[in-house]
Amino acid sequence: MRLHHIVVPLAAATAALSLTPLTAQAAPRADQDVPAGVTVSAEKKTDREIRAYWSPERLRAAAANPADMPALKKRPSASADATAQDTAPAVNPAHASAPSAKPVNSTFATTAAAASEISVSQEVPYATAPQYSLVGRLFYREPDGSGHSCSAAVIVSNNRNTLWTAGHCVHMGDGTGDAGWNDMLEFIPGYRDGSGPYGAWTIKSKVVNNEWMSSADFEDADYAAVVLNDHPTWGKLQDNVGAFGYAFTENLTDHSEVFAAGYPGEGYNRTDLNAERMMYCYGDTVDAGPWNPFDDRMSMDCDMGKGSSGGPMIEGRNTSDPRIIGAISHHVTDDAGNRNSDDLFSSEHDSKAANTMSAANGIS
Repeated sequence: MRLHHIVVPLAAATAALSLTPLTAQAAPRADQDVPAGVTVSAEKKTDREIRAYWSPERLRAAAANPADMPALKKRPSASADATAQDTAPAVNPAHASAPSAKPVNSTFATTAAAASEISVSQEVPYATAPQYSLVGRLFYREPDGSGHSCSAAVIVSNNRNTLWTAGHCVHMGDGTGDAGWNDMLEFIPGYRDGSGPYGAWTIKSKVVNNEWMSSADFEDADYAAVVLNDHPTWGKLQDNVGAFGYAFTENLTDHSEVFAAGYPGEGYNRTDLNAERMMYCYGDTVDAGPWNPFDDRMSMDCDMGKGSSGGPMIEGRNTSDPRIIGAISHHVTDDAGNRNSDDLFSSEHDSKAANTMSAANGIS
């Protein structure tokens, strides 16, 4: 049965949805081979404990504290005599893809094509499908005990309970191993102004690339999969709201008609953003390092800042099969630490992203 679209204040949702305990968290099955280069971490707290943790006061504090978007210093310009552009696809490139999934007994609603480019982010019209039910706000606790929020999206998976987000929303990326994990993750799809129209789901396990854990590799590894618990009443998140598909391919940076969504608390030359409304940009992604064969980040003109981290970059939003091709990761600053453009970046989503997704698919 599909979850009814009822706006529930977060305070009431947190209390009401914590009545039924679930079993303790599960790691990957004993017979599961975790792909090389990724780490799976099972949440130590149960569904009921996580729901109890997120009191109305803690939710409000975390909502007011969206995660800072990492910033990289602007790199020197490519030399005029550079001779090779990183545009040719690799021979037999690694590729992983899956089509989107519709909610049970429902269909995706397609929307009219947007303008050719929307780089000054606009509010997503409330409750429009498919993007509103599939993107949400992700609350979590950092190792120092502070609460923060990122953005995330439902991604199609074998367990029908998986999110795709940024690596820095899940692990500090500081080389501290297990000590660097964020915990107590709770996802509220379609979050808006302190309300959760689709309820809340809690974390079971998280999967990140080892290159992110050890050295915060923004070029190749700032993404993560988060596997959720079944909801005490409504079961699988994907069954209730559907899920974006995905397409992760080596050496593919240029995509057209990309929809990027998230919950920014700030933006480039913006003072009107508070992370309480879902915003979006629309346009093309290009190679962030066209003269550097080792830099296959995706770049998009979009002014969203902190809080939008982990939001999806989606190709095919105006079709019945929208797919995630990237995740909002970081922006670039000058030497003084000031963001000097609306460029927004995603790490390359290649075979390592595919391995991350494969590990998530192995968690039941």
